[in-house]
Amino acid sequence: MRRRRPRRTGLRRGLRRGLRTGFTALLVGGLLATAVPAQAAPRAPGGLPADVDAFPRYQAPITCAPPQPGTLALAQLIRDAYGRQTLGLARACPANGVPVSEHSDGRAVDWMLQAGDPAQAALAEEFLTWLLATDERGNVAAHARRLGVMYVIWNQQVWKTYQAGAGWQPYTGPDPHTDHVHLSLTFSGAARETSWWTGTTDPLRGHWIALGGERSVLGADVGGRRTTAAGGVARKDYRHGTVYSSPTTPVREVHGGIRARFEKIGGVGTLGVPLTDELRTPRRTGAYNHFQFGSIYSSPATGSFEVRGAIRDRWAQLGWENGLGFPVTGDTRTPVKTGYYTHFEGGSVYWSPTTGAHAVRGALRDAWARQGWENGRLGFPTGDEQPVPGGLRLEFQGGSITWDAARRTTSTSHTGN
Repeated sequence: MRRRRPRRTGLRRGLRRGLRTGFTALLVGGLLATAVPAQAAPRAPGGLPADVDAFPRYQAPITCAPPQPGTLALAQLIRDAYGRQTLGLARACPANGVPVSEHSDGRAVDWMLQAGDPAQAALAEEFLTWLLATDERGNVAAHARRLGVMYVIWNQQVWKTYQAGAGWQPYTGPDPHTDHVHLSLTFSGAARETSWWTGTTDPLRGHWIALGGERSVLGADVGGRRTTAAGGVARKDYRHGTVYSSPTTPVREVHGGIRARFEKIGGVGTLGVPLTDELRTPRRTGAYNHFQFGSIYSSPATGSFEVRGAIRDRWAQLGWENGLGFPVTGDTRTPVKTGYYTHFEGGSVYWSPTTGAHAVRGALRDAWARQGWENGRLGFPTGDEQPVPGGLRLEFQGGSITWDAARRTTSTSHTGN
């Protein structure tokens, strides 16, 4: 089938030279290798399915990460087709750790081509014609969808796979993109889990394949039916675990004790979909999954329990499992007053709407427990333990408890005493 080039209207306006401030060009091994004769377009792999990956929704960045496997693979694909090229893949995450673009979470490629250079502009147009072409079965932007390309920006225009019917639209962002073609990927595209790489258009199965299929922690495909619930959340069960997807989050799995706890407390309805696969804790023996609305941590000694909300945030500030230890209870409502708590190996974190979340541990926690926890005269903690001459002090709604390190005793002072 003869390909038609897109209209060149507007594709040669302006000239920008150099990289914008704050951008780091990451030259991945081999990206500046000896030039090779360019082919007309990237070569598609054999064995692609007849159907094409679904049109995505926009997927905002949710974490800070280095260039992902699919991002690196797309850069290599461009090099294999067009030879010596400069490709930027990395941009530092902001100091606050909140990602602001797909570059922040490793899901973007910048191909440094100048719109004002006729040869480079023609190269960009050749690639984009191929990427966004309708295939012989009538699938719009078939290659873009198979590679998991979410949107493209080039020479003051943007093409969005999630708004494919609109075609090329004016781009009004601060950078006109006249010095590079920007390609942002979906989570599955960045993970190298789309049909171009896995041979399946089902993202749930694609993730299973990427993990190792039958040899992965999920085990064999037992023929479980793929189910989709409200909001587009989908799941598929394998012998030892389950894979979840949603339109705006990565495809991830849960298995073992974490999956059992996840399902026991209400699954997606309680914690949302998983945002990570099961990961090992970095120092102590254990594992965890992060979910949309909390986390589940597991260790051989404690079992698997969820931590969420402000309690999770405070636990994280104290060093996760390396601070207070692993959770030994789930997120639990206080029995009388309005609040929640989670007990950990080395203490507890209590929360109420008026006091926030604070840690209580050691002899201070023991003394507070003897006085009725939050239901006693002291109420909820209003701060964390603070050093005082000779020991530690913890403030509560109704007073304070002080630990005398020399005598190894505690004393309580009630408000108004």
